[in-house]
Amino acid sequence: MKLMDEVAGIVAARHCNTNIVTASVDAINFHRKIKKGCVVTVTGRLTFVSNKSMEIEVLVDATSLVEAEKGKYRAVSAFFTFISLDKDNKPLPVPPLKVGTIQTRHYFIKT
Repeated sequence: MKLMDEVAGIVAARHCNTNIVTASVDAINFHRKIKKGCVVTVTGRLTFVSNKSMEIEVLVDATSLVEAEKGKYRAVSAFFTFISLDKDNKPLPVPPLKVGTIQTRHYFIKT
């Protein structure tokens, strides 16, 4: 979970270019076990922005080195909420979300 929070923090910091803080973690879903010897990939994406906070979806995928033919599988997913802070640790407005690719636009239209 520490790696998930760090990845979510990187996504939030890149979006705001300010200090950020984790406000909450919601819906940590453990889909499958991660076995010893697996390569773990942690990815995050901004899914929602309001004036005061932003939501980041974090996905943890695993690939077995021993059974590589089975491929990558989703092990964990969660949603993190972050707040942007100024130098005095007061909340700052969060920049609006920019939806770039057509695929991303379709994702946001569905949700």
